[in-house]
Amino acid sequence: MPDSRALVLISKVLNSSSQQELFNTMESAARALGFDNVLYGIRVEVPVGEPLQHIASGYPDAYQRVYQERQFIVRDPTVYHALTKPQLLVWNDGIYSAQSHDIMEESRMHGLGHGLSAPVHEGPNIRGMLSLARDKPFEHSNEREQLEAGANVLANAIHVATTKIILPMVIAEQRPVLSDRELECLRWVAQGKSNFAIGRLMSISEGTVKFHVGNVLVKLGVATRQQAITRGMLLGLIT
Repeated sequence: MPDSRALVLISKVLNSSSQQELFNTMESAARALGFDNVLYGIRVEVPVGEPLQHIASGYPDAYQRVYQERQFIVRDPTVYHALTKPQLLVWNDGIYSAQSHDIMEESRMHGLGHGLSAPVHEGPNIRGMLSLARDKPFEHSNEREQLEAGANVLANAIHVATTKIILPMVIAEQRPVLSDRELECLRWVAQGKSNFAIGRLMSISEGTVKFHVGNVLVKLGVATRQQAITRGMLLGLIT
């Protein structure tokens, strides 16, 4: 059964000021709710390029290695559920198909046999998932009901804090280093200027502008000028 510290710790999640503080408080809140292990992941779909994502996991290191090596994420039913459905999911044998049965077995071997996943959906492009796990089953329906309520509240608190603290860091990590000339070209491109016009504005040749814009496309991992504008805005290169 969750103890009285759980609500206080959930509140502290919202006041976290660093990634480490958020993770430590998240773990403490999970333990106060009666779980040994906690994971929170967030995924942001973007118009151009790969989704932005971050996972903070307190699962055993050995399990995390197996999970990554065997690419469980593409078959994990809890991940699929969180991406497609907003309702909380209580783990049971029925959620695992023949293709994901090995995930269930590995989870149980590492003390993650019982738990639940609480999705957080923010608009059409942002998905979060809090997973709480332990080795023992729920004692009775009243305990499960209380834990479900606590998990939903904790999931939303972590999501708010992650959006505030973690997402800016994830975006910054994706931001390429552009030269001053490349950055200036990109910003003129965003204003709809042609290579010829940019050359006149920057007092360089049209061919040099084309060279700089080509470098920008490569560094941003895009194919067109419009895609460069979209990704540049996302990454804070264009304000």
